Amino acid sequence: MGDKNDKEDNLSLPKATVSKLIKEMLPQDVKCSNETRDLILECCVEFIHLISSEANDICGREQKRTIAAEHVIKALTELGFSDYTQKVSDVYDKHKLEVSTKSKSSKKFENLGKPTEQLIREQQLLFAKARSAFQASPEAQQLQQLQQQQQQQQGGLQAPSVQQQQTDINTTTTSAIQK
Repeated sequence: MGDKNDKEDNLSLPKATVSKLIKEMLPQDVKCSNETRDLILECCVEFIHLISSEANDICGREQKRTIAAEHVIKALTELGFSDYTQKVSDVYDKHKLEVSTKSKSSKKFENLGKPTEQLIREQQLLFAKARSAFQASPEAQQLQQLQQQQQQQQGGLQAPSVQQQQTDINTTTTSAIQK
C-alpha cells in the first residue's frame, strides 16, 4: 500500500509547462511566486485525479474497460463543472476532425516549407550523387573488374548491356548501403 502512495506522490505535471500557462494567463506586469506556482501545480494534479476517478467510475458503471472522452465530459457534468463541457466537447470534436483529415505521411513533410514534388526532385538528385560517388569508388571498380573476369571466363559470351551493368552497380550499391 505504501507503493501506491509513493506513485501518487511522484505524479505531477511539468513545472515549465505550468509556469508557461500561468504566464500566458496573467497580465505582463503581474508575477507569480514559486510557492504560488507549486500550489497551482498541485491543484491541477488534484483536478486531474478527481476527473479521472469520476470518469473511471462512470466507465465502470457502463461496464466499459476503456475511459472515453464521453466519460470525461460526463464526469465534468456530474462533478459540477458543466460550464466547461461545451468547450471540452468543442476541443474534442476539433481534435477528431484534425486526426481524421491528416494522414501520418502528410504530417511528416508538412512543416518543411517545400512542395512534395520539390522534395522528390531533391531526393533523386541526392541518389544520383550517391550513385556517382559509388561508381568512382574502389568497390565499384572492383565490381567492374570482377564482371570483366567473369565475362572472359565464360568464353567471351555476349557482353552485358550498359543497362545491365548499371543494374548490377545499383544492386551492389543497395547491398553496400544496407550493410
